Amino acid sequence: MKGSTKARLGAALVAVLAAGGSAWALLSPGSVTTLPSPAAGADSGLPPEARTPEARRGEASRSAWLEIPAPVVPFLSLAHDTVSLRDYRGKIVVLNFWGTWCPPCRREIPELVDLQDTLEASGDLDATILSIAVDSGTPAAIRAFADTFAMNYPIWSSSSDRVVHFYEVMGFPTTFLIDGDGVIRRRYLGPQRADRLLADVRRLAEGTSG
Repeated sequence: MKGSTKARLGAALVAVLAAGGSAWALLSPGSVTTLPSPAAGADSGLPPEARTPEARRGEASRSAWLEIPAPVVPFLSLAHDTVSLRDYRGKIVVLNFWGTWCPPCRREIPELVDLQDTLEASGDLDATILSIAVDSGTPAAIRAFADTFAMNYPIWSSSSDRVVHFYEVMGFPTTFLIDGDGVIRRRYLGPQRADRLLADVRRLAEGTSG
């Protein structure tokens, strides 16, 4: 898909989400993986024989780690410093793309706050959340939003065209689990629960599959 087409699709989806929509999509699902939508995992608490075929396929898609080098591109911190994932090598990173204008992102934030509390309190997990606020205004506006929601993890900022181009993010929120070597091991579409993310962080730290 040509870059200009990606940019147009990304801009269109950002507009839909900004208007209150909630959609998750991949630009090139075949190039990475196809993960289940939130609805597909709705019966994940049931025994395997009672789950729908769609849910069982979703579980299978989470059973193997991805092996995709994470793009190392510069972002801006809210203090206007240039930062990148390279600064976090050796640490597991839960990289969350979101926007202040995105209702599903707002619903997800308390889960991420709880997860960051757990990661910081843990004595055996060298991991953190990093979040990229996309098209979310000035640093002061993002900081005020973060204070309102008691966000307790680093927040960087970016434009939508950069995250579409480098990370092929077209739905918000989108989250990546990245290992200490800077390799994407899992991609999540839509709002996530703290317990699911924590379980994957622990499996990655222990070197076990999903």
